[in-house]
Amino acid sequence: MKLTCSNTALFAAALLLSPIAAASPPPDASARIPICNGGYFAEMSLDFGNTGTTATVVAKATVVSTPFSPFPPPPPYYNVYAAASHRPDASSGWVTNDQNLEGYGAYPASPASATKMVLRSPTCELAGNAVVSVHCSAGNWEYKTLERTWVGCGL
Repeated sequence: MKLTCSNTALFAAALLLSPIAAASPPPDASARIPICNGGYFAEMSLDFGNTGTTATVVAKATVVSTPFSPFPPPPPYYNVYAAASHRPDASSGWVTNDQNLEGYGAYPASPASATKMVLRSPTCELAGNAVVSVHCSAGNWEYKTLERTWVGCGL
């Protein structure tokens, strides 16, 4: 008995086995969360991307005033932190780029931002982390975190 396959069936099988078909989508995430009884927003974002050979993550974190009047005074203290990390495989340690900004009685002049770019591989892992900590006018502390890990860096 002789087996034959059509070109269409071979193309479909090759497409299913190709890295493009198996690629995991980037785990992009963003959040704008009210904090300190709605006086401020914790804004955080994680933007993952890739080209044919590299994968990237950009993490950002900031605190902003609500756009509603009456505007609250700047927070007594803030700390915003962004980290972008990678490791070549699950058994390796993380390598991290990060930025930490803090201030008293003010808003951040710009978001904390961190970027990481790596060569893509099936075992590569990229992670993004954004943290906003605010000492509210009422005396309480608010903490908000956004984090994602991209296993396989899109392959």
